[in-house]
Amino acid sequence: MDFKAVMSPKEHINVYPSIGKVSYKRNLRAKRLSIRIKNTGEVKVTIPSVLSFNAAENFVLSKASWIVAKLHEIETQKQPIIHNGFNTRYHSLRFISGDLNNIKINYNKPYIDIIYPESIDIGHKSSQTAAKKAIELAYRIEAKEILPQRLDTMATLKGFKYNKLTIRSSVTRWGSCSSKNNISLSLHLMKLPDELVDYILLHELCHTVQKNHGPKFWELLNRVTDGRAKQLAKEVKKYSTRI
Repeated sequence: MDFKAVMSPKEHINVYPSIGKVSYKRNLRAKRLSIRIKNTGEVKVTIPSVLSFNAAENFVLSKASWIVAKLHEIETQKQPIIHNGFNTRYHSLRFISGDLNNIKINYNKPYIDIIYPESIDIGHKSSQTAAKKAIELAYRIEAKEILPQRLDTMATLKGFKYNKLTIRSSVTRWGSCSSKNNISLSLHLMKLPDELVDYILLHELCHTVQKNHGPKFWELLNRVTDGRAKQLAKEVKKYSTRI
């Protein structure tokens, strides 16, 4: 593989689909090839003088699974711990220590309880995984309560027609509209303020008329958002679909 960029005669940067950016640097004093993954997620490869860059690259690719796992571990550690009292629109998360072997999630509106073994704490990986599932449950319940009625309201108010609505757990997009005008919405819309939820709904409703993101689409979306399409699109980018 060819290197994407050359930093200096001794350093190269390459980008791989599975790993991302990898920095190769030759060190004349190094006795062996080494891969170092920094807490920032940077992957640094030190190459001894007796080894070629191609051989170093082949070694890195052979370790791709290990590198990806380490990068995922670092990214997970960066994520803030979900604590007792995390609130969604209508629900509150509670961590409860109990005399049991496995973690349980109990739904008792407005509470979603994470009951975890006394041998671990709320910061434990299994507790946090359960908390994310609990939050997704809350978002799903709220999405089913709010989004269908709100989409109907926006469609009637702005003069749109759509076929049917599906609510999914998508983390790749907030919503989509098919060629048959079936609208799909992510349950993670529930973390957005009302104004941005309405913007996403109008965005997908506009796709019932304009199927691409060409000038006519943005003209229509701008009209139904009182000239604020670009501003609202920028605001949405501040949020993530991931918990």
